[in-house]
Amino acid sequence: MLKRTLIPLTAAIVVALAAMGGLETMQDSPPSPVAELSFNAFAEGVDLKFHDAGGAIAYALQAASQTRFNDDSIEWSRPSLQWYEDGDADWHVEAEQGFAAPSGDSLRLSGNVALLRQREDGDSLTLTTSMLDVDLAGEILSTDEPVQMFAGGLRQDAAGLVLNLPEDSLLMLGGVRGSHVRP
Repeated sequence: MLKRTLIPLTAAIVVALAAMGGLETMQDSPPSPVAELSFNAFAEGVDLKFHDAGGAIAYALQAASQTRFNDDSIEWSRPSLQWYEDGDADWHVEAEQGFAAPSGDSLRLSGNVALLRQREDGDSLTLTTSMLDVDLAGEILSTDEPVQMFAGGLRQDAAGLVLNLPEDSLLMLGGVRGSHVRP
């Protein structure tokens, strides 16, 4: 009788040991590609609003999609930013791509970057470049890439720019050339 109960018990122990060995082998296998993804969040149709200390909207960001990576950096496709002054959007920036460093203090926009300013009096200004750095804390936009500015019949070309939003100042850098088209 003892022999009959030992055989199934021994078989169960052998099966358990084999399974444990199999589990150990599975644990030693390389991780699946899904476990190696370098991002931890993806969203489409992004619409974010950022407020100042007084609760008013300081700037807004929209994008077709957003990918947040494991290092806390963020990448956007077709980002669009608006800076607000007295409740109205003052400056508008569009690009093909955007990237925020893990600190979140700055952005880099690239690919057909366009800065637009439309005043209530109908006065407009458009700046185009291939890359733009945005200091969010200081609200300073800058580039060392060639820039074109269009305002009314005026066109200016420069080697770069610095746009200081709080001071409402625009500095065109290096090799500034301009032309005027008659209306």
